[in-house]
Amino acid sequence: MGVGEFNLIQACFAGQGGNPKSGTRLGIGDDASVHHLARGMELVVSTDSAIESIHWPNDFPLPQAADRAVCAALSDLAAMGAEPLYAWLNVMAQDSKSVSAMGDGACAALARYDVELSGGDTCRSLVNSLSVTVAGQLPAGTAMRRSEANEKDAVWIVGKAGFHALGLQQWMGGKKKGYFVNYLQEIKPKLEAGVRLRELGVRCCIDISDGLLQDAGHIADASRLAMDIDLSLLPGWDILCRKAGEKHALRAVAHGGEDYALLLTAPDAMRFLDGFAVKIGHCAIGSGVSLRVGKRSIGVAELGGKGYDHFD
Repeated sequence: MGVGEFNLIQACFAGQGGNPKSGTRLGIGDDASVHHLARGMELVVSTDSAIESIHWPNDFPLPQAADRAVCAALSDLAAMGAEPLYAWLNVMAQDSKSVSAMGDGACAALARYDVELSGGDTCRSLVNSLSVTVAGQLPAGTAMRRSEANEKDAVWIVGKAGFHALGLQQWMGGKKKGYFVNYLQEIKPKLEAGVRLRELGVRCCIDISDGLLQDAGHIADASRLAMDIDLSLLPGWDILCRKAGEKHALRAVAHGGEDYALLLTAPDAMRFLDGFAVKIGHCAIGSGVSLRVGKRSIGVAELGGKGYDHFD
């Protein structure tokens, strides 16, 4: 006789995650959770999915995969400048052992960032996967948005780009102890940095989940301007080129994604960003994103395509 769905939920998820928040009126265990926001605050909500063999290799440890899935969702809150509060987990698993493994990893991430687990669902599935919904708060009207870049802004980055993609390549190539594999195993959402950027007055930000080229393009399109980025200014660019070669470094940065660095625009005069953000380019009148290494322009052919698309 099996352990039973509701016993499994109770064992794996009840009381797990971060501490209960003061705004929770009714938490995990009912048909839905109920929450209250303080006056003058807005709720920021995002949802994300992670599927075995799509978002993580099928020989990747399930607890780490679930940990990464939660952190990827939290990174969306960082990009908006929100303080994380709540999460809801939908766990779709092949068996009860997989539920337990993914529950362990997901709840560990929620506890690490003190995010309350407010509810969710479990069901049997042919493929192990998670759907993670997260919510945070920020003062009304202060959320950083893709559409708020200005043609006179500089382009900045917090964190690294390209390292995760090279880690995935090493893992898939059997180099489980390769230099970049550590960047595959753990995602670190830039939550504190996101809040700090918002408090400093930054208005435009995005997290790099689908590669620098594609995500910079989202800002350029939403803000109706052009962006010029010098890849040689990226944190760790020399390491990428030395360890993997410039060709692989270019493609990993442009298309790799899942580093969850923060890409933002802000006036060049905001020198107080120096120290935790790095300036890598500028905005201008026009459209689209151009990449270069120093003075050498990088074309689409050299990048090996336009980037990852789930349905292309």
